[in-house]
Parts: sequence; C-alpha cells; structure tokens
Amino acid sequence: MMPILRFRKTELRERFYPPQFRGMYDRFSDVIHEYVHRGDTMLDAGCGSGRVFQYQFDETQKPRLIVGVDVTDEPKGNRNIDAAARADLAALPFRDATFDIAISSHVAEHLTQPERVFGELSRVLKPGGRLLILTPNRWHYVTVSSALLPHAFHLKFNQWRGVDAHDIFPTVYRANTASRLRSLYDGASMDVEQLYQFETEPEYLAFSTPTYALGVGFERIVNRFGALKNARVNLLSVGRKR
Repeated sequence: MMPILRFRKTELRERFYPPQFRGMYDRFSDVIHEYVHRGDTMLDAGCGSGRVFQYQFDETQKPRLIVGVDVTDEPKGNRNIDAAARADLAALPFRDATFDIAISSHVAEHLTQPERVFGELSRVLKPGGRLLILTPNRWHYVTVSSALLPHAFHLKFNQWRGVDAHDIFPTVYRANTASRLRSLYDGASMDVEQLYQFETEPEYLAFSTPTYALGVGFERIVNRFGALKNARVNLLSVGRKR
C-alpha cells in the first residue's frame, strides 16, 4: 500500500478508477438490466429525487410502467419514473401482485422495520417477481463510523460532499449484512438468486490525498481476497418471490 501514498489524488483516481471503471451504481444498473424486460411493471422503492442514481432503458427493454415511491415529495421531480406516490414502504398503496420487479438503492440501511418492508415488497410483487437491493455493508469502516457518529455530523458531512439534504436520512443498519438479507428475503417468501459484496472507489475519503490513498489501498486488498468479503462496502442482492 505504501507506494500508493506517493501519488496525488487525481493521479490515483486516473490510475485506479478510469472512466471505464464500473462503480456501485454501474453495477446495480447492470443487474437491473439483467432482470428487466420490455413491458414489465417496475417499482422503485425509496426512489427519492433521482439525482443520485439514474437508470435508462432503450426501447427494446423499456418497462411498460415505472412507479416511484418515497416518504417525501421528492419523486415528483424524478425523471427515472413514470408515476409517483408518497407512502411508507411498510404500507404500500398497491394491490397484491402488481409489479414484475422492484428495486431499492441505498434505502435498506434506513429501515426501522425491515421485516414489514420486505413483506410489503413481496406482497406487491407477482409470483416469480424480483426484488433488487443495493445497500451498504454494516461492518465496513464507513458504516461503522456512521453508526457511531450523530446524524447531525452525517448530515453536514454529506452536504459538504455535495449531497442534497433531502436525500440524507438517519441510518439504523437493521438489514445490512449478508446473513440478515438472506433472512429477510426468506421471511418474505423470496429465494435469494444473487448476493455479493464488493468494494468501490473510496469517495468518502476523498477529502484529502492521504485518506484517499489509504482508501484505495483498502479497496485493492479486500476486493482481491475472498476471505475479506465481509469488509467490503456494498451489498447487492436479488430475491425471487416464490
């Protein structure tokens, strides 16, 4: 790791994370496109404003309808979706078996009642429908730090990073380990089809060259050795309704 410290931050980014590098949202988008089919009905659970994560479909794959749900009014400006609803994910305003696929990006870490939310998402999925989730791993250094620090610090730090205050919520990490996700899927009558962990660019440490360099070194190590997978920052999972 020590030679990494000789590089400047811009040099590190260019060397290790060139434009073709597949970051966490790129990987999640890849998985979404793997499961979405033309004519599907799709639910974006906790969609927010859509400024953080954008996804697009060409005409050969575009879903018939994409509905976004959020606890705030943010979905009204979300360009990813066709329709929006303001609702709690633990009490979705849809009939049973409405959607072919549901996605949720960086929402699970905020759920105070994950069992109820997974149950509701399963309820509104058709048999054979999929639930795709991207969320942080509870045992990564970023999430451990976030859990130990007050939400006010988390809020100010992310605003400093350029994140809109409307997209920052308190974190509880009650669904944020691989074993916990498996349990939640199973309890909601879903079978896990994919579940893997990966480290990505250490954007949280980009405020200085030394911290960024340490983050790059960490990413190189934990992605290289399978025994360290539980230290990787991202959990990406796919569950199929029975």
